[in-house]
Amino acid sequence: MAAPKLRIVLASHGEQSKGMLNTVQMLLGEQENIAAYSLYPEQPVTDLTEKLQAEIDQYGAENIIFMTELKQGSPFNAVVSLTRNHDLYHITGINLAALMTAIMERDDENITAAQLCETVMEESQNTMLDVRKLLAAGNNDEDEEEL
Repeated sequence: MAAPKLRIVLASHGEQSKGMLNTVQMLLGEQENIAAYSLYPEQPVTDLTEKLQAEIDQYGAENIIFMTELKQGSPFNAVVSLTRNHDLYHITGINLAALMTAIMERDDENITAAQLCETVMEESQNTMLDVRKLLAAGNNDEDEEEL
């Protein structure tokens, strides 16, 4: 099987991006065309920005979806700074479910980066749930069934 045409580039504070990549590979198997970058307290943001620019130089902005964990955090700002010179696809607030969706959906050889971003955003709407309320609703459903 050929490597997916769309590259996913994760960027986060500390080890989150690398941990997410490790976890998704544990669940879905080894992945190609994906990279994870971390920003540590002792590093200037420009270090991360340069690594992300190198990704663009190698793969082309149209072939990359950047994913960051926190709106207006330093990794987010590093990606946004690159929009001065590039039309980028960037999703922030990323979680494991959204990353898994992106990885599984990018296997469609006809999908574009714009379509993949849209799919991830749509699917992500249901990734966070208040389990207490979910269980309470489930108990109410069971009560109604018993009646």
